[in-house]
Amino acid sequence: MTRQRLARYSVVAALMLAAVTALASSTASAQRMFASFTGAWNVTVQGPQGPMNSLLTLKQSGDTVSGQFESELGTAAVTGMTKGDSIKFSFSLDAGGQALALQATAALKDADNLAGVIEAAGMGAFPFSATRKP
Repeated sequence: MTRQRLARYSVVAALMLAAVTALASSTASAQRMFASFTGAWNVTVQGPQGPMNSLLTLKQSGDTVSGQFESELGTAAVTGMTKGDSIKFSFSLDAGGQALALQATAALKDADNLAGVIEAAGMGAFPFSATRKP
C-alpha cells in the first residue's frame, strides 16, 4: 500500500469517527430535550383558605401532556405542553355551578419534584408544589 493511499484511508477513518461521535452527541441531546412528566403527582396548592392537596396524573407524548387533576373541588381533564424541564397545562373545575378556568406553569426542581403557579381566572395566582408518586 502506498503512503498516499494510507494517508487517504486515515483521513476517511477520522472523518467517519467524527461523524459517529457527532451523531451520538446529537442523539443524547435530543433525548434530554424532553423531561419526563409522566406519572401521578401529589400536589399541594397554597390557596386562599390554606393548603389544598390534589392529585395530578399526566401522560406525556413528545412535548404534549394530557391527564387528570383531582381535588376536593372535583376532577378535570388536563391538557398542556412541555419545553425542556418546564410544563404549562390548563384545566377547568366547577366552582358552584360556574366553570373556573385554571392555567398552571411549573418547572422540575429535580426528576420527581415540581414547583410552579396555578392562575385562576379573576382570582389570582397560587403557588404549588408537586412530588411524583413512586
